[in-house]
Amino acid sequence: MLDDKLAAELSEHWEQGWNREDLDTIMAPYADDVVFSSPFVVRATGDPKRTTIVGAAALREYVDGALRRTPGIRYTLDGSFTGTDSLVLVYTVHLPNGVDKTGADLMRVDDAGRIVEWRSHYAAFTPAETDHLGPG
Repeated sequence: MLDDKLAAELSEHWEQGWNREDLDTIMAPYADDVVFSSPFVVRATGDPKRTTIVGAAALREYVDGALRRTPGIRYTLDGSFTGTDSLVLVYTVHLPNGVDKTGADLMRVDDAGRIVEWRSHYAAFTPAETDHLGPG
């Protein structure tokens, strides 16, 4: 079961990692076999049917690309919700072009406290808001 201490640690890793643009901090809590799903995976894969990345190595590559495409991106953690084996983070993403959007990430953890599933959810983006991000 996910306890408050682990939930706080995972939230801190997420927020500090992204805001410091620190790939190692972002990736530290993920299991080797993590499954990641996001509407933006299509940009990275070029395949409109593929919205999932499997494995920590592939996820690391994806996150590294995201950090490179959006230097200066910042996040404000607006709230977190703890379930029995999952955590939901609600946040505002502050894009470098001045656009702010709300998002929510669901993270499911295993018995060892490692994130085994990460699902990102965003308010709708218009093409003009994300064109500068390039592929991925």
